[in-house]
Amino acid sequence: MRLAELSRTTGVPPATIKWYLREGLLPKGEATARNQAQYDDAHVRRLRLIRALVEIGGMTTQEARNILAVVDDPNASIDQVVGAAHGALARVPDSDSDATTLAQVDHFLASRGWKVMPGSPARAELAGIVRAMAQFTPGYDHSDLALAAGLAPYADAVDQLAAAEVEELPRDVPRDVLVEQVVLGTVLAERLIGSLRRLAQESAFLTRYVAPSDTNR
Repeated sequence: MRLAELSRTTGVPPATIKWYLREGLLPKGEATARNQAQYDDAHVRRLRLIRALVEIGGMTTQEARNILAVVDDPNASIDQVVGAAHGALARVPDSDSDATTLAQVDHFLASRGWKVMPGSPARAELAGIVRAMAQFTPGYDHSDLALAAGLAPYADAVDQLAAAEVEELPRDVPRDVLVEQVVLGTVLAERLIGSLRRLAQESAFLTRYVAPSDTNR
């Protein structure tokens, strides 16, 4: 298919496709003439993956490029693919969290029996969140583990979910399909969980604080 047909099939404007090509996110098509190329189903799948990462996942071009580099590496293990996705999703504080906060997080992770690499971006991100929460908790003793323990309800909610996500990964499929599923499942589920939580929270607030008649206006 020509670029125009690729655009119609995927819903991605031609200018955006050309930009993805220039940025190296989308492999070049097979040249057929000067300034002309043919594209195939692999390009359709890649474009849909790029859109999921950038438009839905909120990735920057560089973050998407980092993930796709691992996706395209035939020697990359699944845990490396997951690590690349987690690294792009994590919002690690600019300043390093102090040793006490990291100790709180590590103590909590150990209490859950979760296996986490010391360099996990999510570990550093969680430490930054705990530190920020502590700063807004009156009378909080920074050496206390109580705040980290308050994470338990959230951990309970995602523990079974994460196990189910891994268990439901397709088996006996080509590696490229599995890798795409891992990346999409990691990135899109992150946004899905956030959206569902916000909707549930909105409903809870409306139920508790807003009169039924006001919600119908």
